[in-house]
Amino acid sequence: MEILVFGGTVFLSRAVAELGVARGHNVTTFNRGSSGPPVDGARTITGDRTDPDDLAALAGTSYDLVFDTGYLPEVVRTSAELLAPSAGHYAFTSSINAYSGWPQADYQQQGSYDGDPDAVGEQVPDDLPEGGEYGWRKVGAERAVLRAFGEDRCSLLRAGLIVGPNDRVGRLPWWLHRVARGGPTLAPGAPSDELRLIDARDIAEFALQLAAGTFEVTGPAHQISRGQLLAEAREITASDAEFVWVGDNYLAQAGVAGWTELPLWIPAAEAPGLWASDTTPAEAAGLACRPVRDTLLDTWDWMRSIPGGWQPAERTPGLAPEREQELLAGWRG
Repeated sequence: MEILVFGGTVFLSRAVAELGVARGHNVTTFNRGSSGPPVDGARTITGDRTDPDDLAALAGTSYDLVFDTGYLPEVVRTSAELLAPSAGHYAFTSSINAYSGWPQADYQQQGSYDGDPDAVGEQVPDDLPEGGEYGWRKVGAERAVLRAFGEDRCSLLRAGLIVGPNDRVGRLPWWLHRVARGGPTLAPGAPSDELRLIDARDIAEFALQLAAGTFEVTGPAHQISRGQLLAEAREITASDAEFVWVGDNYLAQAGVAGWTELPLWIPAAEAPGLWASDTTPAEAAGLACRPVRDTLLDTWDWMRSIPGGWQPAERTPGLAPEREQELLAGWRG
């Protein structure tokens, strides 16, 4: 296959480019050359997709698959319309945030945002709920791809929590890093809480199958519990972490910000549909997820391969150590 990857140097887009090369496909990446090193074995075109002259370098080139993680409808629309006459299939990574009711229990029934494929720049409606801009724009981008390629020539991948090596957001790396430090470790919620994660490399595998449709793409139902995840992390990092399970109500009353101060956690009462994705259509179309343990092992290896070891950045989610100790003391008291 001839594969074009927008980006191709960081996390998910990199996983697609690397997998394509490993499978013997001809992979071209299009990026500004500023976010990460090029993928060995891939052809790199340096350019800014918001610059019409740069983007024009792709016009008329035949690709079997275009992979895109874009965000702004205008940018995605321009790329999709340019490539529709010459490309066979367009895989666009959207988000579970496309559903206006997520993470409520019945979010699928409420449908998606009414995103505008013709939105210009960062334009959004004034009446969106708090935090709705991201999902609205993703839907607008979805619709731009659908309009350009048609239902039979595109995959719209509404991804859940993406994890794995090269993760720059750092939710799972933060937990591995925290568990590795050892000692009393605040564990939110209950050990039986069920989580659903998807390795970026498994999305890449699914994208290369060219399955047409709109899919919720995350881990399978009953994939892993929070207790299992933390226990695996403790074993993999050879840590002496002692998990102190702290209830949702206490954390909420203490003002702990779900998902940011404590990655992978929001009080169940506030987000009953957080892990309630319906992945059966994607699984029927070929989505398969590797064991979470494999993702943890590979992520930990990647973290240790970084010179000086992985460290949280300024924007990495996670509790500050002093805040964690304060919460633990209050809980025990």
